[in-house]
Amino acid sequence: MENEDQKKEAMNNEEQNDLHNEPEVEQEAAGADEAEELTPEEALAKLAAAYRALEQQKEALDGQMLRLQADFDNFRRRTRTEKEEWSQNITANFCSDLLPVIDNFGRALDALKKSGMDEGHLTGVEMIARQLAELMQAKGVERIPTVGEEFDPKWHEAIAQLPVEDDGQNGKITAEIQAGYRLGGKLLRVALVQVGIKQ
Repeated sequence: MENEDQKKEAMNNEEQNDLHNEPEVEQEAAGADEAEELTPEEALAKLAAAYRALEQQKEALDGQMLRLQADFDNFRRRTRTEKEEWSQNITANFCSDLLPVIDNFGRALDALKKSGMDEGHLTGVEMIARQLAELMQAKGVERIPTVGEEFDPKWHEAIAQLPVEDDGQNGKITAEIQAGYRLGGKLLRVALVQVGIKQ
């Protein structure tokens, strides 16, 4: 009897399980029917819409990447320019401080030449003067051309005028009072000059 009762209970359980599983099967079938309901044209349209959405996403990401690249290039260019300006300013400041020393050295050299100093010593002092000039040149510092040049207020300051007869000398520099220097396009010290003027 007990075996029969157990068999009946097992059969009842199986029937109930079958009843619970039936709706799932029906749902799966319904989902399959919905998928099958799409026509090829609708499926193609759906895929095309998804493709267009992905294309727009890609274009947006490409644009973002290009903007980031441009920003990075601008940053790199700006950093390089700032570094060059910083280096040039340091050189300009150092060379500006050195100019009075070079002036005094030049005056001392002229005085030694006039004093009749022996050739050996004079040659040694001239060599030091050349080394100073080469150091300034290596740093990019150049002496501003003066005598015979057209007066340029950007580089020259006229502190005297000399009457001249020749029209070709009018407005030209006739003498240099103090040397001027520049570093590239940057003025370190203006050249003090005398300018010819036609009377």
